[in-house]
Amino acid sequence: MEKQEMDKDIMEILSPVLGQELAAAIIEHRSRTLKKPLTAYAAKIQVKEYLKTGNPVDAAEMQILRGWRAIKADWYFNEKAREAGSSDANTGRRTLVDAARDFLSGDDHGGDAFGFSGIRRH
Repeated sequence: MEKQEMDKDIMEILSPVLGQELAAAIIEHRSRTLKKPLTAYAAKIQVKEYLKTGNPVDAAEMQILRGWRAIKADWYFNEKAREAGSSDANTGRRTLVDAARDFLSGDDHGGDAFGFSGIRRH
């Protein structure tokens, strides 16, 4: 089977759960970034794991952002618990991940995305 045909089959498996753009991003992440192309069978297994999380889009985005080849529901929940345990609300300290997430979302805590007083972004 030709690569384009395989990618089309994989898109048909992933896109109903993730949407076209994110499904394409997962395919690209696996083939270009990790150099480990996704197979149709592996895509079916992966969809089951995405669905187990209750938030397939967030799980797929986590997979890409963490550079993971795949994701399992328990990895997703462990990461979410770790993130919740290290948030500024619980520890009084912000992590670089917190700052980056806030910066990208536009929620930059008064223009100070990294929590440093007196430093301004341009």
